[in-house]
Amino acid sequence: MFGLTDPGVAVLMLGLFILTILLGFPICFTLMAMGIFFGYYAYYDPERMQSIFDNRIFDLLVNQTYSVMANDVLVAVPLFLFMGYVVERANLVDRLFFTLQIAARHLPGSMAIAALATCALFATASGIIGAVVTLMGLLAFPAMLKARYDTSFSAGVICAGGCLGILIPPSIMLIVYAAAASMSVVRLYAGAILPGFLLASLYIIYVIGRAALKPEIAPPPRQEDIDAVRKGNIIIMMMTSFFPLAFLILSVLGAILFGLATPTEAASMGAAGGIVLAAGYRIASIRAGEVTPEWMVAHNPHPSYNPWYYAIGTGSVATAILYVAYFVLRFLAAWIFDVPLPTERTLPFGPGVSIAVVFAIAAVVRYTGDRVSLLAFLQPRAAALRPLYAFGGQAGLVGLGLGAVYLIMFAILGLGESFAEHEYSPWAFDIGFFVAAISYMGWRGIDQEALKQSVYLTVRTTAMVCWLFVGSWTFSSVFSYLGGQALIEEFVLGLNLSPVIFLILAQVIIFLLGWPLEWSEIIIIFVPIFLPMLPHFGIDPLFFGILVALNLQTSFLTPPMAMAAYYLKGVAPPHVHLIQIFKGCMPFLSMVFLAMIILYNFPELALWLPKIVYGR
Repeated sequence: MFGLTDPGVAVLMLGLFILTILLGFPICFTLMAMGIFFGYYAYYDPERMQSIFDNRIFDLLVNQTYSVMANDVLVAVPLFLFMGYVVERANLVDRLFFTLQIAARHLPGSMAIAALATCALFATASGIIGAVVTLMGLLAFPAMLKARYDTSFSAGVICAGGCLGILIPPSIMLIVYAAAASMSVVRLYAGAILPGFLLASLYIIYVIGRAALKPEIAPPPRQEDIDAVRKGNIIIMMMTSFFPLAFLILSVLGAILFGLATPTEAASMGAAGGIVLAAGYRIASIRAGEVTPEWMVAHNPHPSYNPWYYAIGTGSVATAILYVAYFVLRFLAAWIFDVPLPTERTLPFGPGVSIAVVFAIAAVVRYTGDRVSLLAFLQPRAAALRPLYAFGGQAGLVGLGLGAVYLIMFAILGLGESFAEHEYSPWAFDIGFFVAAISYMGWRGIDQEALKQSVYLTVRTTAMVCWLFVGSWTFSSVFSYLGGQALIEEFVLGLNLSPVIFLILAQVIIFLLGWPLEWSEIIIIFVPIFLPMLPHFGIDPLFFGILVALNLQTSFLTPPMAMAAYYLKGVAPPHVHLIQIFKGCMPFLSMVFLAMIILYNFPELALWLPKIVYGR
């Protein structure tokens, strides 16, 4: 091609790709187009060719697409994304920010500390930088300006805090790096915990120190703002805002780190937990009268419902509470008094007993109403929630019907012999009833429009990541086949660089790439160029990955292409200028560089925990 050798064609390929993305072409499709065009040249065989499509590049593209679809590591990406989008739309963040603001009221810069902590927790749950910065820009930034905080200082807090999700597990970026480097996600998560908390701690130390030295940039809260919340409510506020989200994140992360679940299984658990949180918060809002769902009429505080359905729904909720209490007591008895747990993981008293309990409670509720004090306590006091219980009762009856269908199929018709891998279960009625009742109550209680948006955004973002992998692997395969990878390695190794200089050079290149590119493009396209050279310089790929994750914080904070600043500018008040946001990001950018220096000098911050937990 144009008289160039194959390695020269590979360099031309890389140069044209960089030029096209700087011109604004879609990156994933540019990668595929470049890979197919240059791959057609690389694999061209005139003796073998029978038609224009008889070229191995098309087989390579199909195989790479299948490899992405079959990659078990990448399955966790849509699940974590879905968890983040559901949590984002569940109105947790405003409660969380307000609670942390009150809890930190005695510290200098309390509102900035609350914003950082909220950003860190929310960014960890979602991993979606644009969503975190935008939402906190709508929620916390105006509140900080109203409290007379300095504009640049406030903007820097929001931008820096919103980027922490790249580093702190469960980070989607680390999953993508693990797939690109063929590494263990679990070890990467363990390695990122201490550096992540190091960076967050540096942010908080800077905020407290700056607010203490210059109180005018972060005035203390006014007494009337503190008096607006009764002191006795702080614990309740923490229990209803901070701890549920923190428990969800720690459960997911703990299940991964302690080997209780794979990242994919833990991500699915987190997605289910996000749905439960979203449904629970919205049902609480309905109960408080803050939200009017579609099955209620705004001017009718006592909506109609079938009394029998309501009674059955009440019975199902009461029975579920009783059975949960039973299992909790059994667990506590085993933990404290060494009472052995049941060998079988089944409900007590045998199949069908729980259904009988449900209908017994339903009959009492139907004919006594609220006159029995215990049953009155179990029933919702808010009239708005009674139709929700009726939905549960109605769905429970449908679940009984599905259980009957199951029993007819497997017990009466003898289909269990045809489906030998499916074991017959006598618990069909119990499972069908409670799963249907509780699931339908959650479905009617959750914001269905927000749930649909979460699914759409998850599919869109996942498709972008997966097509990036398809394009990148096709591009890199052709690039390596032409000798481009070997040429770059030969050039770099021929410079006789020390490991320190190589590491600095790699991080500088990644830092510069962060200006025009997102983290996903850098991880999928350019980081694999450095990975084969790490063994020569004696650099641990895990340590390199954590350094890259720290470095990528800068791609969102460094002008002129600081995307976090542009996200915030898009929702900031008109009087806030972009140069003010850039100015506020600079001190936090220096904290990132400081964290990278500390990590380089003390690599055990990233390597110690994986060695302790998983060994070498």
